[in-house]
Amino acid sequence: MASAKIETSIIIPAKNEGANIGPCLDAVAAQDWPHAVEVIVIDSGSSDETVAVVQARPNIQLVRIGPEDFGHGRTRNYGAGLAKGDFLVFLNADAVPNDRLWLSALIGEFASDRRVAGVFSRHLPKPGCHLYMARDLERATPAWRMERSQAGRLDFFLFSTVSAAIRKDIWSAIPFHDDIPIAEDQDWAEKVLHSGYKLVYAPASVVRHSHNYSPAELFRLKRLVGRAENRFSNKVSALIAGAFLALGGMAFKFFGDLLYIMRSGLPAKRKFREIIISLGARSASFSGRLAGWVNGAGRKRSGPIR
Repeated sequence: MASAKIETSIIIPAKNEGANIGPCLDAVAAQDWPHAVEVIVIDSGSSDETVAVVQARPNIQLVRIGPEDFGHGRTRNYGAGLAKGDFLVFLNADAVPNDRLWLSALIGEFASDRRVAGVFSRHLPKPGCHLYMARDLERATPAWRMERSQAGRLDFFLFSTVSAAIRKDIWSAIPFHDDIPIAEDQDWAEKVLHSGYKLVYAPASVVRHSHNYSPAELFRLKRLVGRAENRFSNKVSALIAGAFLALGGMAFKFFGDLLYIMRSGLPAKRKFREIIISLGARSASFSGRLAGWVNGAGRKRSGPIR
């Protein structure tokens, strides 16, 4: 039987996730966890059955905001402000916990070290995931545990609020940026590491989460990421140096995909299809990122809005 005091608050942003929110909430409800949990779903203007699916499930707190009020950092800050728990668990509506130990594996990492500010989960691809995306997930969320106490630019430690737990007292001191268009989790992770805290990747906490984006969707997404990175001080350096980085990155990723696909054991026709998908995806991703670098060059980012 769960204890009365709420220890953990699970915050789920959602919009038009009617196909995913049910399995997500069912997996959350099935967790092997002895403490009281509150679940907060923040819907930002769904036009499908998302709201009805949430309302049909007992003990779920549904909060509705307008689409214009949504922001990756802003909405998570809003949910964190509503939460009663000592630990804030952020979970995307399209990320489905893979087993009953998802939550305990996240929260358990906080027990031995007060310097741990955040913990995030392993991502496994959903059925039908394109192979370039499956490869990215394997590299970003491998089978072994990782820990960071220093910010490093050249590693694959990518803290992700797709499925992550954060101590609420640390969030209170270091909230997400309200004004950042995307990658609010990366921005937050860099700040907490510079503040002397630790981040942990817990591979025993697993979600199923992947996307088969179109090239146009990838271009738009990576343009936002590039702009948020704010990497270059002026547009000229962004255009010249960024072009070299983008071309090099695209070639590196594509040839890695090529080897991965050729070793996959798939039929030749499927391999050829996956190679074409990879080429389109990598081209769209890095051209979008370059566009974002140029657009965001020299831009000053404001502080968090509280």
